[in-house]
Amino acid sequence: MGESHGAGERLYGAGAPVPGEEPDWLHDDRPAAASIPGELFPEAHAQAMQAASPLDVGLAAIKAHDPGFDLEQFTQQVQRVFFVVQEAWSERKPEMSRQVMADDLWQQHRAQIQGYIDAHRRNMLDYLAVSNIWPVAAHSDQHFDTITMRIMAACADYDVDERTGKVVRGSRDVTQWQEDWTFQRSSRATTQASGGTLGSKCPNCGAPLDVDLAGACRYCKATIMSGEYDWVLARISQVG
Repeated sequence: MGESHGAGERLYGAGAPVPGEEPDWLHDDRPAAASIPGELFPEAHAQAMQAASPLDVGLAAIKAHDPGFDLEQFTQQVQRVFFVVQEAWSERKPEMSRQVMADDLWQQHRAQIQGYIDAHRRNMLDYLAVSNIWPVAAHSDQHFDTITMRIMAACADYDVDERTGKVVRGSRDVTQWQEDWTFQRSSRATTQASGGTLGSKCPNCGAPLDVDLAGACRYCKATIMSGEYDWVLARISQVG
């Protein structure tokens, strides 16, 4: 999904494809999944996008109400989430990414994957590797905590037609790319000793993370992908 997700002019659902016709993004020369940026939670977008609060101030505000928050541990969890999402995308298994994505982003992600299935295509991400992850923005208010992490990665990114085996988009050459991944949670939530959502544990009952398609824990039925209990991936955008 190299340089995926972020091209706003290709938002899935805005200008949806005509039934029976392939959507435009299948023929774009840019990376495959650049049409699912997701949306930040209500009432949080304006505050989170403002640059008034420096990164350190935002992180300190999060730490003030959640002393257990550790940026290094969070960064490691973000890397794990990154590979979960990329595998879900390449294997066309949206149920995998359901365990880390907020509702709106996941609905777009699932629709995009279905588009590939319908077109008999698979997006290949050969030699995928992450070289660096670091925070670029953080914000906390009475409603939400928001952290944006920049991910520098590299891979080959190309589409294969399953019927012919031919490459129909992209290149087998490995190139470097960057994305900003924004995570959010309720400002009432705190870091879970079990690791929480990003650590593959239900933040409500502590059971191994097993989420149904509605975003609820299969054990305690809490709607954990709402962000009410712990961090969820809410937005992905291209850099550059």
